[in-house]
Amino acid sequence: MMARDYRVRILSREDIAKIAIAWWSLARSGQHSFNICKFVLNVLPDYIKGKGKLVVEFYDQSLGDSQAYVTFGPLTLHVDRKIWNAADRGEPYARYIIAHEVGHLVLHDRHAVAFSEEEAALLNYVQNEESAEWQAHVFAALFLVPDHIALKLNDADLIAGLCVVTDRLAASCLDDAKNAKLIATPRYEGEMCSGCGNFTLLRDGIGMKCDTCGSKTGYS
Repeated sequence: MMARDYRVRILSREDIAKIAIAWWSLARSGQHSFNICKFVLNVLPDYIKGKGKLVVEFYDQSLGDSQAYVTFGPLTLHVDRKIWNAADRGEPYARYIIAHEVGHLVLHDRHAVAFSEEEAALLNYVQNEESAEWQAHVFAALFLVPDHIALKLNDADLIAGLCVVTDRLAASCLDDAKNAKLIATPRYEGEMCSGCGNFTLLRDGIGMKCDTCGSKTGYS
């Protein structure tokens, strides 16, 4: 993950839930879980190519190194080889690490602004909704366990087993879903909004309206 936090466009949990459910719908094939490595290699690049050609670069982690991180110039997912292999095998902790970086790739770009190195300045400046790390965490959780799935299963052990996430994340996702103001469901058309780039287009009469930014298309 990113070693430092970055200020990005403000997104609420509700905003991120809409985006995450659209990506979850693209990633799965009739199952609660999916192979996140195959998703990164075979699905994700086509949908974020406006940010550049995605490259996945492996390295062998040394003491103090990040397990995975993203850079935008050029667009690259850097990931420790052991973490990638563990995610490919379906290890819950490793799937979350990759999902977190997918959150950065989907939600963020090279225009992110670094926060101060000083802890006091950081604490006084950042709020969750404009923190790149917070947004990526929320995205990862909702990408792996959307609210409607958590509520449907309604049991942390079932969520952990069927969605292939850690027990801790399963319990957190269930609590968050129960307290969510809005429950996003997979009802989108699967096409990209030309306004904001998210896959949250809803059928609206003869046209479509983006549930994220409100842009309308196909009415003429």
